[in-house]
Amino acid sequence: MKILKYIFLLLLLCGIAGFVFIATQPGEYTITKSKEINVSKEVVFDFVNEYQNWNLWNVNIDSTSSKELFSEDSKTYTITNGNESIVYETIAQYNSDSIVQKLTQNNLTHDLVWKFTTTQKGTLVSCEMKGNMTLKQKVFSVLQGGAQNYLGDDLEKNLINIEKYLTNQLNNFNIKINGLVTKEGTLFIKQIDSSSIKTYNSIVRSRIPNLLNFAKENSINYTENPFVIFDYWDTKNDKTKFSICLPVKEEIITSEGSDVLGGELFEFRAVKVTLIGDYSHLKKAWDEALKYIEKNKLVEDTKGSYIESYKVSASNESQPSKWVTEIYIPIKSEVIPKKTPTTNVSVEPIIEENQPTE
Repeated sequence: MKILKYIFLLLLLCGIAGFVFIATQPGEYTITKSKEINVSKEVVFDFVNEYQNWNLWNVNIDSTSSKELFSEDSKTYTITNGNESIVYETIAQYNSDSIVQKLTQNNLTHDLVWKFTTTQKGTLVSCEMKGNMTLKQKVFSVLQGGAQNYLGDDLEKNLINIEKYLTNQLNNFNIKINGLVTKEGTLFIKQIDSSSIKTYNSIVRSRIPNLLNFAKENSINYTENPFVIFDYWDTKNDKTKFSICLPVKEEIITSEGSDVLGGELFEFRAVKVTLIGDYSHLKKAWDEALKYIEKNKLVEDTKGSYIESYKVSASNESQPSKWVTEIYIPIKSEVIPKKTPTTNVSVEPIIEENQPTE
């Protein structure tokens, strides 16, 4: 019995000593993981910089139980799993070279710095993470040979997932020149917005669900998938203004004060180009359309409607390689107005979360 007692006391002392050892270990850590990806720096930067894409590669997201929330300015991203939440916040961006973020979890804040460097094969992506560990994290860190192994494992998996996704999905695309076509007219409801040219697509992706919910809540029948009409495109100052539109069967007159308005697109002649693939290739598709116009000596109607129509998009297809976007550039031709039925529908204004009210 005495032997058992001594063994128990020895184990207890070892446990206490181990606890003291772990508790007194430095809580601060710095982890850096890197991976070379065979994709251009600008594409990799835009992909990582867009929180809407994080569910495609972030190991903290469980597709069956995680909920995502994006701030209005797309600078804050929250992942909720049951009672636990992780908040990412973008602090700064430097061209296509780096992104500075903060990660808050369990009341602890960690610093994240992404760096993107052009290489002969593509892009070297580095992710550095700094912060302080909880006692629980210290225990696992000691058992797994240090923070570089314990906490760095998720960073490494994220970089592997980013590489797989980009090489498999983003490099798989096709651009088809449809040529000169007649774009049919339609009635629509719309929300007007503006942003930098670099971020307009993420703004559109976050706004489309609001417009679809508005139509559903007010029993408005829409006929096709959403599209965007660009009001202006200022590359010099990196600014664009656009209307996110949803085609409808009848003219809609919304209540005063609503940020959803009714409108009508009249039939017009346009050069059409179809992109099958991720939105990162949209610039290539627009450039192909402009080359076709120049080659065939056509004249743009700069006062007409420049359109992106999302026939298959992220809202109904998870694989970007299968997304279908149609681009229409107006060509000088007489616009053919059509008479359409008018129905006055009184609907309530859409008020988005965190939007100030009078």
